[in-house]
Amino acid sequence: MQITVFKEIVSSIAGTNAAKIVDLLYDKKNINEFIIAKKLKLTINQTRNVLYKLADEGLVSFIRKKDRKKGGWYTYFWTLNFGKSLQKFRDKLNLEIENIKKDIHIKKTHQFFICPNCHSEYTTEEALLAQYACPECGEILELKSHVQEIQELEKKIARLQKVLDEINLEIGVVTGQEEKTKKRRLRAEVKKKEKERKARKKEKVRLAKKEERAKRKKKAERKAKRKKNKKIKKKRK
Repeated sequence: MQITVFKEIVSSIAGTNAAKIVDLLYDKKNINEFIIAKKLKLTINQTRNVLYKLADEGLVSFIRKKDRKKGGWYTYFWTLNFGKSLQKFRDKLNLEIENIKKDIHIKKTHQFFICPNCHSEYTTEEALLAQYACPECGEILELKSHVQEIQELEKKIARLQKVLDEINLEIGVVTGQEEKTKKRRLRAEVKKKEKERKARKKEKVRLAKKEERAKRKKKAERKAKRKKNKKIKKKRK
């Protein structure tokens, strides 16, 4: 389900080459752009152009690394953004369903006339101005029934709604996975910070003890020096 949806979305944004990119990036992370270009048989600039279009829509993300072997140029590594792609497709479906509902409303609340000869369609106002004769061929216009069209449109809405329900389930799964990943990352960060805090505390204690030992040593040295000086004074007397 996901890969078909992704292909449809990215193709509408960046062309047919973008659909091939989905095959390369699906269920993978941080794919080298030169590998992508080679697989697609495109130049690196053509490949980047497609990827940048998808990145602008938030459908792919990247990290970059400096390649010192190639003079310090940056190489980009790309990952497909499943969650964002599904949300884009959901928005597209919602818009399509909304437009069909508007079309149904118009067909239910407005009359239309049709020419039985050339099949041109006219609103009530247009038919009245033409005195109910087709402006194209002169044939008498007939009142058009939209019952069958409305039924077909309602069936289409039902099909789209079914797909939309599946997409919402997919989004729930992906969001759940992303949330788990986020929680694991946060736990790891908290654990790391706690470890660093303990290390700093331990180092602080170590330095405090070291300083205390140094003070005691210096104090002992001063005491020994005073004692020695007293002995010297006694001998002189």
